[in-house]
Order: sequence, then structure tokens, then C-alpha cells
Amino acid sequence: MNRFLLGLLSLTFAVGFFHSSCQKTSTQYTDTLVYDMQSLQRVYQNCNVDSPDCAHISYTYPLFTSPQPLSDSLNALVLTIFGVNKNTNLEQSQHTFMAEYERFKKEFKDSEQSWYSQTNVSIPFQTNNVVCLSVEMDDYTGGAHGMYSTIYSNYYKPKNEILTLQKLFTDSNLTKLLGLAETDFRTASELPMNTDLDEAGYWFKDNKFHLNDNFIITNDGITWLFNPYEVASYAQGTIELSVSKDELLPLLNPTYTNLWE
Repeated sequence: MNRFLLGLLSLTFAVGFFHSSCQKTSTQYTDTLVYDMQSLQRVYQNCNVDSPDCAHISYTYPLFTSPQPLSDSLNALVLTIFGVNKNTNLEQSQHTFMAEYERFKKEFKDSEQSWYSQTNVSIPFQTNNVVCLSVEMDDYTGGAHGMYSTIYSNYYKPKNEILTLQKLFTDSNLTKLLGLAETDFRTASELPMNTDLDEAGYWFKDNKFHLNDNFIITNDGITWLFNPYEVASYAQGTIELSVSKDELLPLLNPTYTNLWE
């Protein structure tokens, strides 16, 4: 993973904004928030982005115009994705990527290489109580292949907060949830319960199944997503597992049983 994407991911998790998520589903929904989609692109010396020797970086993201303070909170969350703070704006955050490419060009003058970085933030799902952000990143800065990842976030409007597993479930119910999720994971992967995860090619810490914080709320329940290299090789791609709404509702803290309303 290149330094730019690694830095972005580190920032994303450090601020604690990306502990949960939402996903597109086939069921239609009505937007409960007002927003306009924005885009920003930077191209190295106006080069042809389809050429073998160019670099470009692009952002697509929603700008919320709903009443404050909800709009302010969501806009701040979106800007954090791009590394924006009081000292850095969107344009400057793109400049960091271009500066790395320029250093590469100076060090390897005879090397032809195209770099790209694309970050798309969308709102794939909403209810009256939850708004969901999907952050899809696709990046290449040399090597055998690029790197892609998806990070999700669930924003709970009644309490003006980002949802986490620790808020949604008590410790005892998290243990029950882990059992349900592992069963679903092994069923989808065609792994009997007594199959060793390491021997099956998975990289779970201490060879024990676990859930990460990158989960999504859908119309049908909650789905967890493991990005490439997180618990398996790049070749295995993105790994998902789901637990149904019917299984989740008895385990949820009472405050959050209205997630799908």
C-alpha cells in the first residue's frame, strides 16, 4: 500500500469517524437530507490522464445543505476523509499526492509511470434515523497492482453521533453476535466449524475469527466488509459477511432498535 493511501486510512481510523457503515441495496429509499454532489480533480501539468506517463487525483463527495447542526457535522465528517483540517484544505490535500509524484519523476527520470487516486464518497442508504456514507478509494502508485478499499460510516441522527459496535451491543450480546457472524462466514466460505482458519488461508489475529469495525446497515440487516490484505490475500479480494435483521434485533441495545425506521 502506498504512503498516500496508508496516510489517508490512518487518519480515517484515528479520528474515529469510520467505525460503521451503510451499503447500497436493491430497495429504493427517499433522501431525508438535502445535499449536492461536488467533484474536484487535479492533473499533473495538464497531462493526458489516459497516457502512460501522467498523474491525477479526484474527489467526489456530498455537500450537505440541510439545517444545522446536522449539516455541519456531516460536512466535517466528509472533509476529514480527505485529510482536511484547520491547516489544510481540499486543494492542499490533493497537492500532497502530486508532490509525491513529482519526487518520483525527479528520482526516476527515465521511468514512464501513471499514478492515480480516486476517492468517491456517496450516500447509498438512509432512513429517518440513519444516514450512511460509503467511501470508495482506488489508488495506484506503481507496483504489480493498484489498491482499492471501501470504508463505511453510519450517522445516527437522533443523537448526532457515529454508531459503533460498542454502542449498538452490550459485551455479552457482542459475543453472541460474533458466534452468529462466524457461522455465516464459514457457511459462505464453505468452511466447517472445525476447520483451522490459518490453514484455510485466512489471517485472523491469533487464528480466531473476529469482526472488524467496518460494517454496514442494510435493509436486510448488517454486513461486515474486510478489505484486501485485511484477513486474506489480495487475490481473494473483498470479503463480506452478513447477519439478518431478525437475528440482530434481539441483540441490539433498545435505543437503537429504530435503525430501520
